Amino acid sequence: MTKDSADLSSSAHKTTPLRKQPSLLDRLLGNRPPKSPTPSPQNSSAESLPPLGNLVLKGYAEHSKRRLLDQELAANIRNLIPPRLQLFGEWELLYSLEQHGISLNTLYHNCDPNYQKQQLRMKRTGQKVEKGFAEGVVSGMVSFGTQERNLGSRPHGYVIVIQDQKKNKFGCYINEHPRVTDHKRYYGNGECFLWKCEWFDAPAEDGTRPHRQERFKAFMYTGINDNIIYSNHDFISVGSSHGQNGLWLDKSLDLGVSYPCETFGNEILNEHGDTGHKFGKFKIISLEVWRVGELE
Repeated sequence: MTKDSADLSSSAHKTTPLRKQPSLLDRLLGNRPPKSPTPSPQNSSAESLPPLGNLVLKGYAEHSKRRLLDQELAANIRNLIPPRLQLFGEWELLYSLEQHGISLNTLYHNCDPNYQKQQLRMKRTGQKVEKGFAEGVVSGMVSFGTQERNLGSRPHGYVIVIQDQKKNKFGCYINEHPRVTDHKRYYGNGECFLWKCEWFDAPAEDGTRPHRQERFKAFMYTGINDNIIYSNHDFISVGSSHGQNGLWLDKSLDLGVSYPCETFGNEILNEHGDTGHKFGKFKIISLEVWRVGELE
C-alpha cells in the first residue's frame, strides 16, 4: 500500500520531518490544526504556554555504543501517543540487545510491570538489584503467573525501536507491555501505531539540487480489524491481515519481516518509498524497548 508522502490529511498515515516539539496545548489537542483559522482570545493566550521540555531518556549504560532513541525521534513519537502520557518527562529503557543480551524471554521479563516495580522498590531500599533473567524467574515466580491481572493502575505505553543491517530505523508504539499470551488472542487498542524514519530527496527552494532529508512516518490504527498485538515464546507481531504482519520479530531477535497490513494501513517499514515489493525482510542489528509513564 503506498500513499503520497506529502499527504497529511489521512488520520491513518502521518508524515513529518524530524523536528522540535510543539506547544503543550498542541499536544493535548493531538497536534491537529484548529477547525477555524480565525484567531480567538483563547488561542492567543494558549500560544504563550511553554512547550514541553526535552525528554529524559533514562537507562543507557555509559559504555553503550548503539543508542537508537534520540530527542528528535522521541519527540515525534511523543507527539502521537495519548495526551495523558505525553506529559511524562522521562522514558525508561527496559530492554536493549546490547545491554541485556539477545533473549526474547529477557525482553518479556524486563517489560513485566511487576518485575519493574520490584526492581524500583529494591533500589529505594538499597537492596541488590537483580541483573539476570534466571534470578528474576526464581524471585518472581509467583507474580509472573498473574501478570495479566496485575498490570498496575497507572497508565503505561511502550516504544519499540529497531535498527536493521541497512541502518533503517523503525518500530511501534503499543499500549500494553509485550508478554507471552497463554492463548491465541490479540491484545492492545487503537492507541497503538507503527512508524519508520526514511530518507528522501527534498526539493531545494532556490531550484538547486535536492538535498537528503530524514522524515518520520507514522501509521495509525485504521479500525479495520482488531489484530493489534500478538506475542508468544516464538515471536512478536504487531498488526495483521490475511496472515501478514505489519511488524514481525522472531524468537531469536535476529530476523524480522514487515508487510503492508490493514490494521495500520502501513508501508513496508524497512524500506524507503515505493519499491514495488510485497514485503521486506530484515536482520536486526539493535533493538530497544522503552516504557512511557511512571510505575508508582
